[in-house]
Amino acid sequence: MEHAESGRIAKRVVVVVSRKSRYWATAWASSEGLIAVAFRLLQVERLIPSDAQNNPSTVTFIAKERWDLRTYLVFDIFHDTYNADEAHIPGRNDLPVISVFLGEKKESAGIAGRPTANKVNTDIRALHNSTGPGSRPPFTVDHIDGQVPFYPNPRTSYATSTS
Repeated sequence: MEHAESGRIAKRVVVVVSRKSRYWATAWASSEGLIAVAFRLLQVERLIPSDAQNNPSTVTFIAKERWDLRTYLVFDIFHDTYNADEAHIPGRNDLPVISVFLGEKKESAGIAGRPTANKVNTDIRALHNSTGPGSRPPFTVDHIDGQVPFYPNPRTSYATSTS
């Protein structure tokens, strides 16, 4: 676990937006606006300090990914040691995860369980790898209407076994 200045613990936030949510369009078109909504909810739920500021020194927008029924946003807070050049390396970018859900009738936030945290951290590590050397967040992945992302220059390649 990584610590930021003044004892604030680095965390990763995954925001899950339902297609039926009033935030559906905002999640994709104005992701920073949705991060502000999630940030306020995290403060209300006391998952982050009430005096934390939603600014570039606190928040790093990592990725957004859109599917037909859900849009996911991921951002880090208090992650002073984030390094995009090493974020694809196992163990270098694993943070505790907070989940925010924005649905049709309900908005909630809570500490993610280990399986969710592992999935989020693994997916973000894979995205850093897939986008290639020199790539920087925020990363955008669009699967809407069956689109399949193509990454021509990953940071590492995987050799297949011939035996």
